[in-house]
Amino acid sequence: MNLIMDYSSTTAILLFAQSESRVSILKPIASSFKQNVLLWKKMNDHSIKISQHAKLPYFISNENDQVGATFGERITHSIETIFAKGFDKVIVIGNDCIELKAHHLLQAERDLRRNDLVIGSDYSGGAYLIGVSKLKFNADLFITIPWQTKSVFTALQMLYRTQSIEYLPYLNDCNNASDFKKATQKLSFSDSFRKSLLSFLYNFAVQNDFEIRLYSLDYHAFNFNKGSPFYV
Repeated sequence: MNLIMDYSSTTAILLFAQSESRVSILKPIASSFKQNVLLWKKMNDHSIKISQHAKLPYFISNENDQVGATFGERITHSIETIFAKGFDKVIVIGNDCIELKAHHLLQAERDLRRNDLVIGSDYSGGAYLIGVSKLKFNADLFITIPWQTKSVFTALQMLYRTQSIEYLPYLNDCNNASDFKKATQKLSFSDSFRKSLLSFLYNFAVQNDFEIRLYSLDYHAFNFNKGSPFYV
């Protein structure tokens, strides 16, 4: 985990995500592995770019330096590592929110000045952004959040129910092709990032359509043979 920018600030951004080669295996979106790697590289680059635009110090943590057997252990350890570097507040983001912009990060930074938790919820019960303060951070309980489920948002609210919480607007997280399509529809037509993503999704759609047509042809050809059926 390396510091990419060195600004005088008590708040740091933590890009907690997998490398493009790793996430490509976990989330196959494009029509080929190579295309999928390129897609997720663009997603990682997008997260880095908006962090740079926010002009806050930011760190990148992926599978090469994350420590722990579970997601909860790994994200908690990464946050504690940032605190150990002297920061009082951490804004955690991933690489799967197309709509996330620098102004969301700056809003989270402002909200953390007077709140203990800032949450940016997605539409499926998860969170695309989590901002926490060192003063109220309980690592033992943070680990127990049901991470990577639809209960993350609710669980965070319960964990901080006696603390002050601020909320960012709902945004789309992208875990499959359908999520990507919904999210890109909300981007400006002139957005070059949108155009690039749509090219990957178009290739994915063409590949799927080809496979469906091929399956349909095979299916009809098979049924044209009126011989005895067989079972697998």
